[in-house]
Amino acid sequence: MWALFVLLANSMVGALQSPGFPLPDQGWLLPSRFDAFDALAWAVAAWRLGKAPDAPAALADVAFALAVAVLAALPAHAAAPLAATGLGLWLLARSAGSSDGRAAGAVLLAIASHQLWSGLVFSLFSPEFVKFDATLVGQLVTWTVQGAVQHDNIITVPGGHGIAVLEGCSSFSNVSTSLLAWVALSKLVRATWRRRDLAVAGATVIAQIALNVGRMYLLAQSNDMFTYWHDATGAQIYAAVGSAAAVLISLLGSQWAGRAA
Repeated sequence: MWALFVLLANSMVGALQSPGFPLPDQGWLLPSRFDAFDALAWAVAAWRLGKAPDAPAALADVAFALAVAVLAALPAHAAAPLAATGLGLWLLARSAGSSDGRAAGAVLLAIASHQLWSGLVFSLFSPEFVKFDATLVGQLVTWTVQGAVQHDNIITVPGGHGIAVLEGCSSFSNVSTSLLAWVALSKLVRATWRRRDLAVAGATVIAQIALNVGRMYLLAQSNDMFTYWHDATGAQIYAAVGSAAAVLISLLGSQWAGRAA
């Protein structure tokens, strides 16, 4: 348990030092990421781990926990997610008789994926992810706006207005965050997995992609729509709706999946 709190403290300190922005000597890949869903996930992991039955710790267990704590205390922003990955895998491997321990391990892996591994995946496949979003938006705009044209990731409409779908526009980040919320909330509802949980995960992913594509569709309509949905109140509405969708689908879906078992 104490190793988990060392990881949490490191993540929070990193977020306070550089909230949402990479350090000068690092790429965009390693910014500190700690938002409301991260806090929720840490709380669920600690709660599930606290509910796990106590067992005498072997010397190897103590040594591993110390190594994880030392790794988490290193200054690099990748250190805490790497340590969370190790601790999550260790809990999954060493908690064969405890569903709460395995649930805590699953949440820690989701945190590490959100804070580090998803960024690595995006850096490797970002052109494909951006092309996927641009294709969806471009098809929707050209189908519904007469005279609209798409060329690669650039979409233009009559009157000279256009948008470019870039890495920052990708649905990938929202999908990563919504999957973190799904894991955390599903483990809040129950410690064990159900087969239909995969359907809930799929629903969260589809919802975030649909919302992001819908927002970019509105951005492509005119300069005024772009300003409203990108920089003004519309951006806040989009963020609130996306968060609400992640929470509602995860909570209601997890309850549905549990009843269906």
